[in-house]
Amino acid sequence: MKSALVVGGTGPSGPHLVAGLLDRGFEVEIFHTGRHEIDEMPDVRHRHGDPFSADDIASAFEGLNADVVIATYGRVRLIAEAAAGECRQFISVGGTPVYKGFVPPDVNHPRGLQALFREDAELVPPEGIEGALYGAGAVRRTEDAVFDLGKSGAFGASVFRYPSIYGPRNPHAWEWSSVKRILDGRTFMVVPDGGLAVHSRLSSWNAAESILLAVDHPGKAAGRAFNCADDDQFSRAQWHEMIIEHMGGQVEMVSVPGDIPSPGWGLVVFKYDCSPHVIPDTTSIRTLLGYVDAVPARQGLAKTVDWLVANQNDSVSWTVLDPFDYEAEDTFIEAWMNARDAIAESAERYVKLPAMPLPQTATGKGPEAST
Repeated sequence: MKSALVVGGTGPSGPHLVAGLLDRGFEVEIFHTGRHEIDEMPDVRHRHGDPFSADDIASAFEGLNADVVIATYGRVRLIAEAAAGECRQFISVGGTPVYKGFVPPDVNHPRGLQALFREDAELVPPEGIEGALYGAGAVRRTEDAVFDLGKSGAFGASVFRYPSIYGPRNPHAWEWSSVKRILDGRTFMVVPDGGLAVHSRLSSWNAAESILLAVDHPGKAAGRAFNCADDDQFSRAQWHEMIIEHMGGQVEMVSVPGDIPSPGWGLVVFKYDCSPHVIPDTTSIRTLLGYVDAVPARQGLAKTVDWLVANQNDSVSWTVLDPFDYEAEDTFIEAWMNARDAIAESAERYVKLPAMPLPQTATGKGPEAST
């Protein structure tokens, strides 16, 4: 029987990943701290220890002889070194911040990432970027270490670059900002730049599906990094709109310029010090591994919202940036609306700008004349 070790397993994608491996005939074990046992986990053997501790990692991997090791969290470089020679396939999970210009965006010209950036776009340097809010250099160094071990023959190496993840048990529950306001009866929420920004998302179900495709096609996956994302992507405003509609809420989104500090900064992954758009090309995983969504995005979001509502007493994580300071939020919204009204008076002439003239047809007449 084939065997697999999953480092993690009890997070957003873990139960789906373990279930998929069992369906494929694998004998599965998970290695994690044991602090977050969950009812949804299939009945598999657990190895308990700290995936961030070199000693615990070495102990957990002693005598391991697995077909595949999947590292979804922990000190992945140390995990990869411990797995070298102990497995035939090693799959690690990283993220799109490894691309130069995600954070901080000012290192690229023009600022930030292209609206759809290529898979071979420039990565952050291994030493990182001085003054960066997020240590993406460590993500790059981890990728390099995994691929170096793969090139040395230690195992077939693959790296999966996740965007923003959503789903039940996600410690970074960005949907909670909308969900909690609806539950609290709020009628307004501040959204930077009208919520026009698009940061690709991937549900926990589709994250597991992505990795399972590499298990199905180890030869095609070896030596490659794969960008991952749902088939359908939405702007931040559309994401909030779908949550509001699903919950039957009445919440107006108040647009504020993104460079103005506001309550809306709590809705953004790296406050507002990141690329306005983060939309990776996902051609490789689709053409080489045959990726399609296991769960459509709209359905996945609805299931996530339902889970947050059902688990609201313990769903708020310290990683949620939103302070939910409604008194300060009301003060800000009143000040902003007053300023917006004053600006509108001085901009009246722009409101009255005429529409662009209709294009001419081949006969030289407007389209209304050709009917």
